Amino acid sequence: MKFNLTRRTKRRLMWASLLALILATALDGSKRAIADLIWPDDAAPWEKVTAVYYPDREKLTDIRVSDTSFADLASCRAHVIERATENGDPDLNRGRYDCAIGFYRDDEGRGNYRLTIQ
Repeated sequence: MKFNLTRRTKRRLMWASLLALILATALDGSKRAIADLIWPDDAAPWEKVTAVYYPDREKLTDIRVSDTSFADLASCRAHVIERATENGDPDLNRGRYDCAIGFYRDDEGRGNYRLTIQ
């Protein structure tokens, strides 16, 4: 038996399959896997971003972690630039930063960030 599917039907099947995959993953409790698939370079809507600023790249023990969590990477970067400007380094020639995205706890109560971007 041969099926003649229109482009529209094929497109609908593709979207339905993608939705089914997302739902199955979400029901499994794996928000991290969904975030990795759909938002590989930014925060998923449910994830928070933490700014980690190093005022001097030669002294990485001097770390300034933001008290506030941000909704996306752009907000994190803006916060870091503001801190660096206050520190007399608006172009980050002396310092550096990381934006840590999506903290997930493991079974032992510890955890890690899904993604860290400069």
